[in-house]
Amino acid sequence: MGKQNTSRRKSTANRAAKRTERRRRRVARRSTRRGPLAKPEVRADDPTLTRFAGLIPLIIYMTEQLGIPAALKSIVRYRGRTRVHAPHLVLFAFVVAALAGIERLAHLDWLRDDIALVKYCRLAYWPVRKVFSNALLMVSDRGVQELEEFIGKLGLEPIRGAESAIVDIDPTAIVDYGQAEGGKFGYCGKGRRRRRHFPLVASVAQTRTVVMAKYRDGSSMTAEEMLAFIEAAVARVRTVLADGAKVFLRADSEFWWPCIGRRLNELDLPFVMASPMSAGVKLMLHKATFQQLTDDEDIQFASLDGDQTGHGEGVRVVVLRRRVHDPKAPPMGKVVSGCDRWRYQALVTNQLEWDPVDVWRFYNGRADCERVFRVAKQTLALSHLVGRRFRANEVAFLLRLLAFNADTRFQLHTEAQATADQRQVRRLGLEWRQFRFFNSPGRLLRTARGYILRVPANQLLADVWAFYAPDLTVVATEEAAAA
Repeated sequence: MGKQNTSRRKSTANRAAKRTERRRRRVARRSTRRGPLAKPEVRADDPTLTRFAGLIPLIIYMTEQLGIPAALKSIVRYRGRTRVHAPHLVLFAFVVAALAGIERLAHLDWLRDDIALVKYCRLAYWPVRKVFSNALLMVSDRGVQELEEFIGKLGLEPIRGAESAIVDIDPTAIVDYGQAEGGKFGYCGKGRRRRRHFPLVASVAQTRTVVMAKYRDGSSMTAEEMLAFIEAAVARVRTVLADGAKVFLRADSEFWWPCIGRRLNELDLPFVMASPMSAGVKLMLHKATFQQLTDDEDIQFASLDGDQTGHGEGVRVVVLRRRVHDPKAPPMGKVVSGCDRWRYQALVTNQLEWDPVDVWRFYNGRADCERVFRVAKQTLALSHLVGRRFRANEVAFLLRLLAFNADTRFQLHTEAQATADQRQVRRLGLEWRQFRFFNSPGRLLRTARGYILRVPANQLLADVWAFYAPDLTVVATEEAAAA
């Protein structure tokens, strides 16, 4: 009897869905295929609409699984007067706004009166710009340190117990178009004479998560500062790896100093770094014998002794050169006087037994680190300053890295859940999801049994919802069938 009732309800729901689809098609034919276009009456008074329906599963995951609001409350430790907006909730709203694609602090007003963001960030109403600015300035030195450690904790969790890890270290320049505190002149990619901030970021290649960060002013780095950051990042990564695990290091030419190479050899830390085309390397190129690196005849290599090129003992320099066919579009590399038909690239490593092909391919994997910066700058506004105060820019930078790690953990979590349930795995980047999923419209309705989120009738969007929020989607489908 129960099976008959279930089949009868399903058939009733199917007939109702077919009637709705026929009615929709009749309305579409009347309004678009003939006659004048419909002129709707616009009423901006619907409090149930949201422009960021796809952010709801991510906000729930960050709150219940990662515990970000609770961690921010411990970081701020506000004990002042009672406020309408708790400072840690304002900082969490800033993280959510970064995931929504808001670039500047002045643009946060665009999110005002959005029911999903206000309700799921647990706010009475959306704060104004001054409230966000005060919350960013409220974080103390101890809070900044705890926030950076929490970011590293989120980034290290996916590689816990691994047998090896690759640490990528790279600085990034944040252009200061005004006169922000701490901005100094230097090379920043937008010109050699612009003010900038010059933070350091360390990430792991396996998951592309950030494990350590240091926000700096625009001053140039010293060898001691670089070495201290490298040692701290490697030590933090080793705390979560298995016993006896191997850690490899990759870095750009800005991190190469002979003293750093000697110290890394003392620590028995394998590394591959880009090296500037120094005078010693250029002098040895005239005596070096180049060989074909791969099947491509336009790529050749030569291996040089690091002691002879001035790089120090215990290292070697692998020089790659690529043939220039079109001078107007040359390949990647540096120009060496007297060798205009080639472009050169030097890599220094302490792995003397590695084949040059392995050294080359290992260093090319450093694109994972560059991908962190590219994605974070394009989607999370990592390269934008929020004001003139150094502390506000520092906290905003760290909160955006927190958003990056939280989104990466969310993607890894959904992939693991789909694999366990034997469902199709969708590997979609943050750029794709932010535009097509996070910024998708919806209607959040209050019912006697809870809340219902209604989204557009689009099968592709429904499939994405079924992957990223299978539990929520199943509940919504059951309620719709019962209705």
